[in-house]
Amino acid sequence: MKSGDASLRKTLKRLVVPSLFILLVHVGAARWARPASAGHQPQKESQAAADRDWSDADRDRWLVDFQQLIGEMSSHYANLEWAVTARHMDLAALRSATESKIRSARSEDEERKILTKFLDAFGDGHLELSWPKQSVDNGRPANPPEGKGICSRLGYAHRGKAGLNFSLLAQYRPLDDADSPDFAGGVLKLASGLSVGIIRIGVFSERGFPDACAEAATKLRLADSGPCDDNCGDQVETATANILLRKLERRAATLRKAGAAYIVLDITQNGGGSDWVDPVARTLSPVRLQAPRMAFMRHPHWTQQLQDMLDDIGTDLRNGKSPRDVLERSEKVMQEALRQSKEPCDQAPLWTDRKPSCSLMVPGLRFPVSVFPYATPGSFRELKSRTKLFYSLRYSYKESFNQLPLVVLVDKDTWSAAEYLPAALQDNKAALTVGELTGGAGCGYTNDGISTVLKNSHATVQMPDCIRLRANGSNEVEGITPDVLVAWTNRDTPFQRVHKLELALEAALRKEKATRSGSHAPSN
Repeated sequence: MKSGDASLRKTLKRLVVPSLFILLVHVGAARWARPASAGHQPQKESQAAADRDWSDADRDRWLVDFQQLIGEMSSHYANLEWAVTARHMDLAALRSATESKIRSARSEDEERKILTKFLDAFGDGHLELSWPKQSVDNGRPANPPEGKGICSRLGYAHRGKAGLNFSLLAQYRPLDDADSPDFAGGVLKLASGLSVGIIRIGVFSERGFPDACAEAATKLRLADSGPCDDNCGDQVETATANILLRKLERRAATLRKAGAAYIVLDITQNGGGSDWVDPVARTLSPVRLQAPRMAFMRHPHWTQQLQDMLDDIGTDLRNGKSPRDVLERSEKVMQEALRQSKEPCDQAPLWTDRKPSCSLMVPGLRFPVSVFPYATPGSFRELKSRTKLFYSLRYSYKESFNQLPLVVLVDKDTWSAAEYLPAALQDNKAALTVGELTGGAGCGYTNDGISTVLKNSHATVQMPDCIRLRANGSNEVEGITPDVLVAWTNRDTPFQRVHKLELALEAALRKEKATRSGSHAPSN
């Protein structure tokens, strides 16, 4: 390019650059001066519009739901008094703060979070809130039943988590037999040379074992595609439970033959289940167990249950069944329980820092719901009321089939029915409990509980209607503190968890063995 061209280029540069800059400034100013289109509305303006759409009328509807929730808890939440007396909760302050938050909320999502946080404050694993679920795929249920067989239709499906991974330890030898799919297990040799037998139970519900259900249906000669009413369902459940008890007996016997000196029952990550946990405890406990006390509720839900129990006892008495003295004593217990269940008791004063004139919960029965703390397996075979006298007579179990010392492993994800087992064993001095504080759910719902649906949000609230009492009178919902604590942390790898347990077991069993040896030493 020639020098003249260079001079012209410099002149144009001086003219064009400032002009271009001025033009861009004007274009930008004009752009921001125009109203934003719907697709480019700033986030803050969009949120503000949404907040304006959430009206006082919406907030009032949520306040109505909250008042309904308070009323329902006052009439049938089993642990409301415990929240005040044991946890020292300030219910008046909690109520006031929650109402204030509801009045200030700006969306449905925020209102839902407020109610969820309110219930979470009670620290009760059985106090649950669920929201209406949307259907998918043209109205079909989101989770249709699997298959069409009888067990699938009755709700039997594989449940439960794997628990501790003992296979990561070099000295662990797993068992591989017909019972392994339901109750995995093996033998762990500790550094001291002591061998312990591991049994894993991932869930305490018969419905978590579909293969055992299929076996039960075959024994009952039920067609897989045939009908099965409530009575049929009960028969399947009981037969399944008994098949599982036989499997547990075989597992304990196999471990003993393999040289195990202790049975170690792993119920970490076990979320609970049904009352089938009671015969499991009685089968594996080396000593006889006394059933824990329980408290029932002054409420029509319990009035009906107690009346049904009383009716069965009355039928046996009218039919001249024996032992008559046992039936007559049981009738008196049930008549008194029935009378107390009919006495109304409103816990509403607790929400205003006042003390109620009554207690909603009444001690007087044994858990699972029955009259006596103990009965020999197979007792009262001819009585219609046998399971009302002692619930576990429903099952066919061999009491204290396991005679080896028992260790139970628990963690923070051991809940509900799974907490019953270590609690009962601790209170009867029947086992050593190792691990960490359990979740804290305690007694849950009897006969499916008391249905509560909030008027406007249509949320479903589940509240426990019973209390399991420990030997010292405390509420099992506080969680089970193990005899030996293991220093597990959330950052632990699976190997670290099982290795820490291995070291804890080594130390605990060495100490336990020394204690037993000392107790048998001759005195001077």
